Amino acid sequence: MKILNNNWLIFDDEIPLAQKLSEKILSIAKESILKKNCFNIVLTGGQSVLNLYRILSKSDSIWDKWHIYIGDERFLPIEHKDRNDRIINEIWLNSSLIPKKNIHFIRPELGLLEAQKEYEKILNRIDKFDVVLLSMGEDGHVASLFLNHSHPEDQMVIIENNSPKSPRQRVSMSYKQLNKSSYIFKLVVGESKQKAVSLLQQNTNLPISKVKGECEELYICKNAIY
Repeated sequence: MKILNNNWLIFDDEIPLAQKLSEKILSIAKESILKKNCFNIVLTGGQSVLNLYRILSKSDSIWDKWHIYIGDERFLPIEHKDRNDRIINEIWLNSSLIPKKNIHFIRPELGLLEAQKEYEKILNRIDKFDVVLLSMGEDGHVASLFLNHSHPEDQMVIIENNSPKSPRQRVSMSYKQLNKSSYIFKLVVGESKQKAVSLLQQNTNLPISKVKGECEELYICKNAIY
């Protein structure tokens, strides 16, 4: 592992990246549970984070104190292969000891407006997250927050009707909501991310740059840089 710019952690491969990040998350969870008897984490979709979820699924923690949220969801039928929640459930949560009542996912099957309203009510119950996970897309987007797409700044949850990637309709936490976190961990993996990483190094206004918690770290594989 190499550290760049204080908060860029560069890894040779995805597995050591996922291992290091899992250790960090489990440590924060332990501290949070000791301090306030719960741990609130926002999960992300995307292929880059799957190894992390596999490691967490085999790890030890006080799982009944974990509360799981999700940064965004695609407007697709329940159990559709491209839904974020389906992949996360299959790899980790279906076999975890986290109580089902502690898993708070967006439900787009209710309809976009109803899903937005329901999730805002859920998010109103907490002041801030302990950890937010974000996986950067090839264009620098995170969750369903895309470059040059504007949404009301006061909303906790936004509806995206014109995603550059299919499906076009999605429900997502806003920048404002994602920023309410003690720790934000950003994952960047794969050669397809090299152009966005180059722009990120130039301090351009990519969506990933707009999410900043009290502490943020970027976990990146060499293949996304070189």
